[in-house]
Amino acid sequence: MVNVLILQCGGPTPVVNASLAAAIAACQTHRAVGQIWGARLGLQGLVQGDWVELTGLPATALERLSRQPGAALGSGRYRLREEELPAAFAHLAKRRIGVLLLLGGNGTMAAAHRLERHGVASGYKVDGQPLRVVGIPKTVDNDLAGTEVAPGYGSAARFIAQTVRDISLDLYAMRNFDDVAVLEVMGRHAGWLAAAAALARSHPDDAPHLILVPERPLDEEAFLTAVAAVHRRHGICLVVAAEGLRDSAGQFLAEKFQKAEVDASGQRMLGLAAGVAPYLAHLVRSRLGLLCRQQRPDTIQRSCRALAHETDRQLAVLVGRAGVEAALAGVSGHMVGLRHTPGGWETAPVPFAQVVGQERLLPASFLAADTYDLAPPFYDYTNTIGLSVEREYVAF
Repeated sequence: MVNVLILQCGGPTPVVNASLAAAIAACQTHRAVGQIWGARLGLQGLVQGDWVELTGLPATALERLSRQPGAALGSGRYRLREEELPAAFAHLAKRRIGVLLLLGGNGTMAAAHRLERHGVASGYKVDGQPLRVVGIPKTVDNDLAGTEVAPGYGSAARFIAQTVRDISLDLYAMRNFDDVAVLEVMGRHAGWLAAAAALARSHPDDAPHLILVPERPLDEEAFLTAVAAVHRRHGICLVVAAEGLRDSAGQFLAEKFQKAEVDASGQRMLGLAAGVAPYLAHLVRSRLGLLCRQQRPDTIQRSCRALAHETDRQLAVLVGRAGVEAALAGVSGHMVGLRHTPGGWETAPVPFAQVVGQERLLPASFLAADTYDLAPPFYDYTNTIGLSVEREYVAF
């Protein structure tokens, strides 16, 4: 019998608990699994031994958990220090943990890789077997290498697209008063969420009129020229900008007014900085003389259950189950990757070495040339993952 420990790390998503519920259920039905544990607050709970037993969690609770947003075990951005590894492994040894499952994004996979290597280097074994460490992907940013889509993205992308569609109708209704609106969305280095705003359009001239992604530095003069042109043509302009947008000199626009603080993992907290939307709104108002609203949905874009995407939830279930199956089959040092085939979605283990230190950015082919828009390959991609929103509307 092998005991299992599960961690949820990093920012929550509307479907990460579906992966957790699926992993617990898969463990419960496997005869090789003894106890199932969860660490509260991710890596912090691992280090401090703050664990909760999940072995006897009833099916009714698992079903409720699978539809619940947030991260039920608690998450966070705790930075695992080298000197804490012995304490973490002492807690693993105390409860005879043979399988460690980590649900998370890029930072989590880096931590999982370190834990796996330390287990090998330290000779950690339970009943003669080494620790098996498997990563289960999740991130709304969709920037994980080794998987064609990350569970969490579909739901957040649907939220962005639907929100843009609704904001655009509000802006159009008030076109004799409001001029411009800027919606700031998540995405520090990758523009996948901002790109999803394009799905809000029913007609080519519909909002969003300008989509700004980190993959393309912003020329502020060209941006203002584009805003003015759109406003002259439509009487309004809706801009969607990723929080990690930089200017042509490489500076984060979010830090133009005030430098962002960093979290425990060393990442800039751009969502808590002065922000992209306020800066762009200031530019538009001061340089063009147009009224400009700023919209910052912040964490609701990663926590909204009402717009959770069903395919996204199904993929979260798939990787949660596959993570358990891989670990119990002897796989270690890998993340579960998703790939789309003619027969549907499949999983395959991807070595941590092919994931850690990589970022899956929007391919250049997904971006329209010389415009603030997306190209046809991006829409092909969203069709593959089944993304769609209510786009039709009535106008007089």
